[in-house]
Amino acid sequence: PLLYIFLDRIRKTVLEDLKDYKEASIIDLCCGTGNQLKILAEHNFKSLHCLDISSSMLHIARKTKNVNAIKFYNEDATNTSFENESFDIAIISFAIHEKDRDTQEKFLEEAYRILKKDGLLLIVDYEFDKKTSKLSKWLITFIERLAGMEHYTNFKSYTKNNGLFSLLNKDKFKLMKQKKRSLNGVAISTYRKNEPSI
Repeated sequence: PLLYIFLDRIRKTVLEDLKDYKEASIIDLCCGTGNQLKILAEHNFKSLHCLDISSSMLHIARKTKNVNAIKFYNEDATNTSFENESFDIAIISFAIHEKDRDTQEKFLEEAYRILKKDGLLLIVDYEFDKKTSKLSKWLITFIERLAGMEHYTNFKSYTKNNGLFSLLNKDKFKLMKQKKRSLNGVAISTYRKNEPSI
């Protein structure tokens, strides 16, 4: 409940960014309770897929009036069962920062593999820069500390290493647009998949 208002605004921004893709096949990797896809389903998106390694999270995700509009998968996002180029859009919300570096890289490699040619990768995660307010940094750091030592350690490493900028291979993903939210502490970034150069 404490985070609902904060997250709801971000999810509505994602909805706005995807409003022209209602016919696209969309997968939410590490979907958690599935709230992002529930919002998309309420706005008549046609092909929604919710993947998480946690069966308890997926149990909550399935509790929706639009359950038939979403397909659920209990799988590891670093090694899914999907064929190459299965989806038009992949969403990753607040999942990268909490992983160790090796898992982060595998996560993004798998997203690249399952995205179609010219597919979009939409990432919501923390990004601290000179415009990020001290209040935002303090609140985010406080929340991450509450999540446990391993989680917090990975978060600190992620922010220290300049977040996504140190992870995303520019030959594989091109930044198309970015919006900042939460006093410039959260970035909503849309990347397009690049085809490998021959």
